Amino acid sequence: MNFPNPLNAMQILWINIIMDGPPAQSLGVEPVDRDVIRKPPRNVRDSIITRSLIVKVLVSALVIVCGTLFVFWRELQDNVITPRDTTMTFTCFVFFDMFNALSSRSQTRMVHEMGLCSNRTFCYAVLGSIMGQLLVIYFPPLQNVFQTESLSIFDLLFLVALTSSVCVVSEVIKKVERWRGVERSPPSDCFHEV
Repeated sequence: MNFPNPLNAMQILWINIIMDGPPAQSLGVEPVDRDVIRKPPRNVRDSIITRSLIVKVLVSALVIVCGTLFVFWRELQDNVITPRDTTMTFTCFVFFDMFNALSSRSQTRMVHEMGLCSNRTFCYAVLGSIMGQLLVIYFPPLQNVFQTESLSIFDLLFLVALTSSVCVVSEVIKKVERWRGVERSPPSDCFHEV
């Protein structure tokens, strides 16, 4: 792939410092899962980074990279980088980041099980990040700094539909893991000899 850079330096700094920080930090105050007391203790020899976690991270990364590059490729049909091309790509990546943070609130519980607003800090962080992104897109002084241009409502709807795929895929993986876990676990009335 012989793509030119899809983002400029200011956009990369915005993503790394402003967009990633608050949502990621707010995950640290996620309410404790009430079912954690019902689970057996983790073996101290078991790695914290499990195979399941690695698969989830790699699948999410693949969806984000492919989706973002797809938007850039789609916008770059004329082989000339315009502010619209970078704005669409930039906003795509930011929205992917927000949806990925949403699905990362729990490794096992689905978003609808936790409640969308059960972590108010997370909601405020994501809302602030989205408002900041909209300012960068629509506020003329910031458009000059970030080399962006206004997007239509249809552009935003397209981006939300595309970027929500990372959350959908993550939720499907959780559902499959849950299904496989139920399939593998012994019946609850079964006793094991010690």
